[in-house]
Amino acid sequence: MNRLLRSTIIIGFSLFFITCFIKVNHAQTPTLMSLNDDWHFQPTVAPVPPNEKDLGRNISVEGYKTKLPNTVLNALYDNGLIPDPYYGTNEKHLQWLEKKDWIFDKTFDISPDLLKAEKVDLILRGVDTYADVMLNDAIVYKTDNMFRTWKADVRPYLKEKGNVLRILFTSPVTREKILADDALVDYPDVYNTTRVYTRKAQYHYGWDWGPRYVTCGLQDATLEAWSMVKIEDVFTKQISLNREKATLETQISIISTKDTTVTVNVVVNGKTFSKPLNVTVGQNTVSLPTDILYPTFWWTHNLGTPFLYTIDVNIQANGNAYDAKSTKIGLRTLELITKKDAKGESFHFELNGFPIFIKGANYIPEDMFLENVKHEHHLQTISDAVNSNMNMLRIWGGGVYETDDFYDLCDEKGLLIWQDFMYACAMYPGDEKFLQNAENEAIEQVKRLRNHPSIALWCGNNEINEAWHNWGWQPRFNPDQKEYIWGAYKALFNKILPDVVAEYSNQTPYWESSPRYGRYNDKSYTEGDSHDWFVWHDEKPFEHFEQRVPRFMSEYGFQSFPDWKTIESFTKPEDRELTSEVMLMHQKHPKGNQLIKKYMGQYYRAPKTFKDFAYVSQLLQAEGIGKAIEAQRRAKPYCMGTLYWQLNDVWPVASWSSIDSKGKWKALQYKVRDVYADILLTPVVEKETLRVHIVNDNLVTSGQLTVQAIDFTGKTLFMDVKEVMSKTNSSEEVYNVNFKTLLADLATPKNVYVHLMYQRPDKPLISRVIYLVKPKDFSLYKVNIIKELTPMEGGYILKFKAPYLMKNVYVTTNTEGVFDNNYFDILPNKEFSIFYKTKAKADEVLNSLEVMSLVDTF
Repeated sequence: MNRLLRSTIIIGFSLFFITCFIKVNHAQTPTLMSLNDDWHFQPTVAPVPPNEKDLGRNISVEGYKTKLPNTVLNALYDNGLIPDPYYGTNEKHLQWLEKKDWIFDKTFDISPDLLKAEKVDLILRGVDTYADVMLNDAIVYKTDNMFRTWKADVRPYLKEKGNVLRILFTSPVTREKILADDALVDYPDVYNTTRVYTRKAQYHYGWDWGPRYVTCGLQDATLEAWSMVKIEDVFTKQISLNREKATLETQISIISTKDTTVTVNVVVNGKTFSKPLNVTVGQNTVSLPTDILYPTFWWTHNLGTPFLYTIDVNIQANGNAYDAKSTKIGLRTLELITKKDAKGESFHFELNGFPIFIKGANYIPEDMFLENVKHEHHLQTISDAVNSNMNMLRIWGGGVYETDDFYDLCDEKGLLIWQDFMYACAMYPGDEKFLQNAENEAIEQVKRLRNHPSIALWCGNNEINEAWHNWGWQPRFNPDQKEYIWGAYKALFNKILPDVVAEYSNQTPYWESSPRYGRYNDKSYTEGDSHDWFVWHDEKPFEHFEQRVPRFMSEYGFQSFPDWKTIESFTKPEDRELTSEVMLMHQKHPKGNQLIKKYMGQYYRAPKTFKDFAYVSQLLQAEGIGKAIEAQRRAKPYCMGTLYWQLNDVWPVASWSSIDSKGKWKALQYKVRDVYADILLTPVVEKETLRVHIVNDNLVTSGQLTVQAIDFTGKTLFMDVKEVMSKTNSSEEVYNVNFKTLLADLATPKNVYVHLMYQRPDKPLISRVIYLVKPKDFSLYKVNIIKELTPMEGGYILKFKAPYLMKNVYVTTNTEGVFDNNYFDILPNKEFSIFYKTKAKADEVLNSLEVMSLVDTF
């Protein structure tokens, strides 16, 4: 054989073996196939609406096209079968749909390579909720929890062509009626529903800020094909952390189809840690000690950089890579400090040894239909929170555990998360099946979220401890029933959930129930966290917030109406009245409008029109919640946190939110941005004395404080300048003056504002305008506001000027864009500028520009 022929044969065999290797290696690496497109859905029987006015009368049993993620109501809307579920009074005419059963099905082919894999898992996420899942007529699993991932090997049922995946959804309310009939007791629920039996988003059943849409559907369907070994989970546990070294332990969960030997590699900060491992069929766990020298710590955005490290893990055998996963972690210590003291018991968080004052809000899902929420919505919401100087959001227990994307964004942007388990305002079953389901849910969610440095706390539930002891539920039960119900509570919230957090989390603290006590228990102000609803529910004045300050305020709030353009989006002109049927449908609190009117009468003059009323309701909300936040921050370190109710909305509605369902900032959100600043000038008026405090969440600061009293025409009545110093992480009174000196006997408090200015060397000026009387007592002038528009990259600078004080100036335009400020005050003869981010032309902005202020509502 000549040399050329021999070389050709060798090269040919080499290429053959290389090709074989590539194919084998490809088959060994897990392959994902999305099943989210090209679905069909239909009712199980032709639905017949019970009433003539009910919507959806033309729904056919033949079915319609859809794709995932989706739910029945959204899919019906997408197909033009029902009108907008948020518009007008449509909610009440769509309720009949919740009682129907539905089928989602999909026909698909798969590649021959997928069939060569040893395992092909069908993975469904967000299955809502009771469903029989069938593949090619074989039942794969039956689901009963939308918070769990459902997975099974379907390799035996698959074929190359014409696979049929069918999901038969049973109506939740139908299933709940059966469960309720079989239950030993009638579990109490604040809204008298049957929701407690179903592990489903509880807000779907209606809340005092949201509609009732008990729908069904699913969020994601995937096939994962793999052979021999696969990484199921990567958990990097922090063993110790100091400035010199972070000692870590990376735990890898591996599933294998055979007994074999593999090498596990972990790459951390450029270093590779390896370990040979003999795996056996089934589940395997391996831990690799890892470390990072001179680590960079993760901080909230207001205290430092939220630095993240990447952890890369891969499995190799015989020189082939079988699977790889990448996660991100943040290195930090975070403790919940609860220590007895002379006044009760502390409740505060320490991040990297630094006591932090928590500034944030309660977060609910961003839509009734989760499939409507995309990455850009999460990004905007979290950016709004960060840009408003928040350092924590509380994910409330009646909603959902959020998406991976949500927590990734919180990690990246330095925002902490108080994470409730999904239980709220009801007593839950204690039978073995329910508790096992709950435990499986908790294990999955804690394991999913434990690598995120943003997770600061796991809380068992929302208000259930308080409800059982304070809401009048117990008298309806006999002693045996009470013991059974409370036993179920203790089994879930005092045993199962804390044990899961202790075993599976990254040393994250657990808190049984928020609040620890109810508002009628005096300990609510001296120990633990507090939900203070004396304002609103008990109709106490806003001044109550200054008189009763707890250790940590985890829930409180006040309603307002959404932006006027948002109101226009779900109404006709004739609906835009406070008591119209449509507006009442979009006010879910039974006394909501009455309470807003009552409080408005205490602090503001009666508005002329409903449009004025909606605007003033936002000013009222900002007045009350702003007063609460400042009182709580002034009380530092006795009080070390405030989370108002609520940040966002699930649909267009009058509610406690500071950002409405269209993403428009209410007056409260602008107020929050100011009063959550790391350095806050905060005044309090006591017996005709003005006291000025500086609250400092950062390092020692010193500067020059200027105090001016100016009347609404611009005349200066008083001015004083003082050098002041503020200690690290403190709240201190730095100035006081009585009204007689401040007003110089020349004016009344009704037409005077006080301008506080704090100038530090080489730092931006901190400015604050405050008033000495309630807004209804202001002596305001009606004048024209001069407007000027200057083009700037990305939009326009809008400049305003007036000869007299203009209070709470609200600017709007018909063009699409975002104002960086609104509801602001224009000081007399002082130019005030805001930026309007928009792509609109200048004449379009100016021609549709509307400017109003508080005096226009008089």
